[in-house]
Amino acid sequence: MTLTPHQVGALEQVDGYRRLPISQAPFMHAPEAARTIFLVTATAACGPLLGGLFFFGWRAVHLALVAMISCVTIEWLYFRVTRTPSLLGRSHAALTGILLALTLPPFAPWHVAVIGAAFAIIVGKGVFGGVGHFVWQPALVGRLVVALMFPALAVGPSSAFPGQWPILPRNKVVVGDINNYRATKDYRQWEDRRSPPRTDAMLVTRPEAHLAPLTRGKPAFSALARAPLGLDRLMPAALLTTPSPKDLLLGAVPGGIGETSTVLIIIAGLYLIYRNFTRWQLPVSILVAAAAVVAIAPIHLITDREFTVWYPITYEGVDVGMLYVIHHLASGGLVLSAFFLATEMTTRPITMKGQVLYGAGIGVLAMLLRLYTRFPLPCYMAVLVMNTFSLTIDRLWRPRAFGITRWAALTKWHVRT
Repeated sequence: MTLTPHQVGALEQVDGYRRLPISQAPFMHAPEAARTIFLVTATAACGPLLGGLFFFGWRAVHLALVAMISCVTIEWLYFRVTRTPSLLGRSHAALTGILLALTLPPFAPWHVAVIGAAFAIIVGKGVFGGVGHFVWQPALVGRLVVALMFPALAVGPSSAFPGQWPILPRNKVVVGDINNYRATKDYRQWEDRRSPPRTDAMLVTRPEAHLAPLTRGKPAFSALARAPLGLDRLMPAALLTTPSPKDLLLGAVPGGIGETSTVLIIIAGLYLIYRNFTRWQLPVSILVAAAAVVAIAPIHLITDREFTVWYPITYEGVDVGMLYVIHHLASGGLVLSAFFLATEMTTRPITMKGQVLYGAGIGVLAMLLRLYTRFPLPCYMAVLVMNTFSLTIDRLWRPRAFGITRWAALTKWHVRT
């Protein structure tokens, strides 16, 4: 048998004999090695990163480089101390750094990326034994720790304008400084905006934060898109003051570095599906479940009185309802979670039915957290929660011996039907 240089380098000396060690899980029937899978996924993740460079400027790429280099360096140092065999020699650390950067605000300082990388590698991956052994998506572990340590990041760069994040107008794309910002009074379409004098960026309310009064807090809107006469200024329609669907799909809205460019995320995700690294059922189940929750979850409006509307997808017509659903799907990191974060091979279920159940749980939980709680990272928290139940879902849907009930297979009680 002819061995490649990589295989020869992997040979170990045991009791005077040399043997080839079995690689770490997950095992996959594919011609690509684990290193190839990680590199291809990291390359695909650079698509949303390019969107971040365009709309948030050079600081987005700077933060991504800091996160990636920190992950690779910290993993190397951790290996030198612990000698964990499934850490060194893989590209998973670089992939973790890129995914972590995609979830960070573009205005975050560099040390936030370093701290997030440390927790992602050590707590998220290293303590479990490395690649193929961790329970939760490492990048999201780092992102959650950063959110807890720096809660001001969820507020925005300026406490005077809570909920508003910066974005570069079209005359400052790529080269603008996202930290040189000024507040704006209202949102107009991105292509109509120009940077204020002596500034590069403008502060804009994130779409999911703008729609929050529809489901929690004090009602602030009289309708979704068709405000009653006389109330259109005092209590406007919710969707008339939000970004257009084109801006949402292109990414011309405030958000995380890689969260906003929906089109680029989908294109990169479809490539991973084409390479058979991801089943299409998983991202589709996340998006369909999330859309179903948004379509039927009650919203609160106010005219001369406060009232509740069930099934908002049909309240003012299906066209307005679909626009409302699209605003929720294309904001807040849901699409990024569906195609890149929830699809981590180690933390997702193996079976197709298990992945559908897993994805549906993420979509439902993410929207419930967003609509009815103030948790700053609802989509990412939903992925971490469902990661916890991934093994249970696999046991529920794995092939069973004849006569063994599904509950018995789950609990290991081999009771015949």
